[in-house]
Order: sequence, then C-alpha cells, then structure tokens
Amino acid sequence: MAGVAIAALLCLWGSFASYGVEADFQKEYRDPYLISAQFARFGGALSSIPENARIGYITDTPPGSAANSAMFLGAQYVLAPRLLIRGAGEALVLGNFTRPADFASVGRSQGLRLQQDFGQGVVLFRKEPGA
Repeated sequence: MAGVAIAALLCLWGSFASYGVEADFQKEYRDPYLISAQFARFGGALSSIPENARIGYITDTPPGSAANSAMFLGAQYVLAPRLLIRGAGEALVLGNFTRPADFASVGRSQGLRLQQDFGQGVVLFRKEPGA
C-alpha cells in the first residue's frame, strides 16, 4: 500500500513539475511562427477572397525549406476555409513573399496579372486568359 501511495505522489509531483515547465516555456516562446501576426497581414486578402474559393499559392522561399512550410501552413490556417493549392494553376493566386519585389513582373513570369497588393508581401494575382 505504501508503494502505491508513493507512486501516486510521484505522479502528482511530476504533473505539477511538467505544468510549471510548460507554463515557463509558453511565457518565453508565445508564438514562434508569428501565426497571430498573420491575421493582420492577410486581413485585406481575407475580405477580397470568397470563403469557398480555391486559391493558388506562390512564394519566394525555397521549396521544401522550413520557412516555406511555415509560411504556407500559416497562410492556410489564417485563410481557412479557403483552400490553398501550391502553384499558379488556379484562377486566383495568393503571393506570400518575404521581401519586396516587382510583384507584377513575378506574376507575369507565371502567366498571372497583379490584381491587388495588400502590403507586407501579400499579393493577389489573377490568372491571365489563355495562360
């Protein structure tokens, strides 16, 4: 009986210790991928894209990189229920860029016309007819 009581106390102590470590971690690293900042960043695009839309997605980050995945998943999370599809094959294409560029030229190179620049690297393109 004493062994069961000691095991129960150790489990209880472990759960409190785990909670303390996790609470400290959350205070120090609140949002490492800046997902909460993406709601403000994509605010203009949210109001311009219908909720049932399928949207292409292009970016300037290297394919397969951690930054590429984090940016895509962050955009996908914020824009839900809209469906993001990697590439420029849809009628509407969202550009999610890390640095300023000539976005009209970036779009033209992929058969897209710049529809709207929302700032902070968020751009909406429309597929050119016949492209």
